[in-house]
This record gives sequence, structure tokens and C-alpha cells, in this order.
Amino acid sequence: MKMNLSVDRKDFKNQVKDLRKKLDGCLTNGILDDSFQEQLDKLSQIEQDLLAELIPYYRVYANNIKKTSMQIKPIKQLGAFSFDSFLQTALRINENLFITSGIDGKVQFFYIADDSDNNQIEVEWSPPIKEIKEAISFIYKFNDKEILLFGVRGGCYLLSSDNFSQMPDVNGQVKVKRIQTEHDFNGFGRCLAINDNLFAVENGDEKLNLLKIIKEKDEYRLDFYKDIYCTIPDWTALEKISEDYFAAGTKMGELYFIKYEDKQLTIKEKINFLNEEIRQIRCLEDENGSKSSLMAIGNKGHLKIFSLYEDAKTVKIELNNLKGNLFDVQSKKGTAVVLSEDGIKYLLEENFGNWYLNYEAAIKDVFFTNVLKLEISKYLLMDVEGKLNILDIDRIDTPNDLWNTPLYR
Repeated sequence: MKMNLSVDRKDFKNQVKDLRKKLDGCLTNGILDDSFQEQLDKLSQIEQDLLAELIPYYRVYANNIKKTSMQIKPIKQLGAFSFDSFLQTALRINENLFITSGIDGKVQFFYIADDSDNNQIEVEWSPPIKEIKEAISFIYKFNDKEILLFGVRGGCYLLSSDNFSQMPDVNGQVKVKRIQTEHDFNGFGRCLAINDNLFAVENGDEKLNLLKIIKEKDEYRLDFYKDIYCTIPDWTALEKISEDYFAAGTKMGELYFIKYEDKQLTIKEKINFLNEEIRQIRCLEDENGSKSSLMAIGNKGHLKIFSLYEDAKTVKIELNNLKGNLFDVQSKKGTAVVLSEDGIKYLLEENFGNWYLNYEAAIKDVFFTNVLKLEISKYLLMDVEGKLNILDIDRIDTPNDLWNTPLYR
């Protein structure tokens, strides 16, 4: 097996030997070379880079040393409040704080914390925001102090706080202001942010219209462009690919690629992708955090992935034998978790730029309604009772993981 590494291994070994000689000399004469610390720091960084490049080789070619697996761990719930609905939409505000909306119209925050003393993850829910009485279809973070919510009955709400770095007091630290809309708009359907303050929003009749948020003198207003739209028959899911460019999936298994350019929403391409209804589309993050692949999942266990950065959209993976209707997927730093209505959690992994399904790591017969990203190899799962769990993926992710992995068994 030939390894393609950026580090010259022979030169690295020679530098280590040279540094060892300097240390041995210091032990003899008590004099440490002035450049010793600088050279040691340099070699330590090279070592970290080398180990990081070796990680995918160990995952692929040394699978007998450590097999990737998944485990579901309960989260301890604190406080008097909980989530008692089905999740409509959610947004991660920062590392620990999330905001959610249920189908019952309640908007709540939850805060994830790590109790290191007891090796336990904890969650605390806020009470519902009393000023909001409708289900929210989309949540958008303007900045560290302002969050925008679109309601299914047409309400548009601006939440502002100086305390979004931690769990805010919704009755004292969160201001709620309703943004007035000057157009005839019955409600915000499914929505996607395609650029700063620009949104593609469902407006009935299979239309996606352009919506813009404008701020003038500390006041916000909505500009709805009824003449800027595109029509997608029976569309089911949206996903942003890049600035002003996104994809839409349909009940017929088609993918539409849409670009906002020249003040129009233009369909650039349409392909027949799945043989079943597309339930979700998601850009997949590789190990470096780059979104270089697009996945579509659908009914009857259908799944496809293709590269986003090739002239032709060549399918990299096509699976049509998974169990159940696939309905939710999230991806972070080289992994992706797919939920099936048959109670199965499928795991996909990326190595050397290629994605593959890890059949052995799948978890069966446990039902969840949503999956949310948390951190590398960790996801949040919400069950049918609104309770959160951790999905912990045990795999080699970091140089420290390599150090802690026994190389011989």
C-alpha cells in the first residue's frame, strides 16, 4: 500500500534523530542548544500533521484494529420544562444553545451542557415564548443578538437578546417584536436562506418566491417579490449548495438546480435522480468541513450521492435496498446519519473523498423523529416523546484517537 503523505517521513526521522542527539549532549554537558525548543515545537506540529493524514489509512486498511460503531446514550433532563411536541424546525445558535419550534406552535430554547464530574450530558429546556402562538416554518440567525422566525400563518417575529451566549430568560432577557408585512401573504411555507437576507419561500401553487429582509434605521421590513419566482411541481425538500444556488427535490424523484441571477430565480438543470419520492436533500461535510457532495434520500430505502464539483453529476453511491422510508439526514466532518421509518439509524463515512455505508454500525429497532448535528461524531436524536439522546460514533477522528488506539491485538 502506497501512502500519499505531504510529510517527508525520512526527513522527519532524521530531524527527530538530530534532536535526540542534542538532548543526549545536554544530559552530558548540561548545556541545551538555544534552538532546541523551537525545533521541538516544529517537529511536534509536523507529527500532528502526519498523524492527521494517517487517520483515513487506519480507518480503511486497519479495520481489524478499531471498528467504527454507534451507541445511543440518554441525556439527563434538568429543570421544570420539557418539549412535548413533534419538532417542526430547529436552529443551532451556538455550541450549546438551540432554538426549536413544535407543531403545537410553541417556541422554546434548549441548552446542552457536559457534566464532566459525572460523565453525563445534560439538557435544560426554557418555557415557551408566550408572545408566539403559531408554528414556525423557518428560523434564521441574523447575528449574535437577533434571530428571525417565519410563521406558518404569516407572522414574522424578531427575537433579540444580549444573552444568547447561554440559556436566556425568555420572560426577561428576550425581546419579541412582530415585523409587519405589507403584502397579501397567507403564511410562510417551507423556506431556505440563499444569501444574506435573501430567502426562497413557498407561496402555494408550487411556487418558490424571493423574499428579502431589509433593515433601515434599526427597523426591519419584508420585501416580497411576487414577480420573482420559479415553479417546481410537487417539490418536497430544499438544500442550499452555495451562494444564490440551491437544489429542490420532488415527489417524482427529480432534482431541480436553481440559481438566483439577473434578479430572477432560474432553473439551471433538472435530473431524474431517485425512483421514489425525495424526502430530504443534504450537502455532506467531508473531514475538512467542505461540502463537496450532495445526498438525496427517499422512500423504500433509496439513497444517492454525487459530487458537487464535477461537470457531470456522476453518482458516487446508489443504494435502493435499505429498509423503510428514509426521511432525515445530517452530516458533520466526515460522517452522515440517516433515519429510517423502520427504526434504523444508518451511518455513512467519508475516507479519501469517497462516501460509503457502514452496514455493521447501523442501529435497529429504536425510533426517532429527528437528528441534529452536535460535534464531530456526535449527533442529537429526538424521540417520539420529545426527549433528546446522544448518538455517539466511536471512530478514529483525531491524532489523539490514534495515540489511544492499541496497534496490536
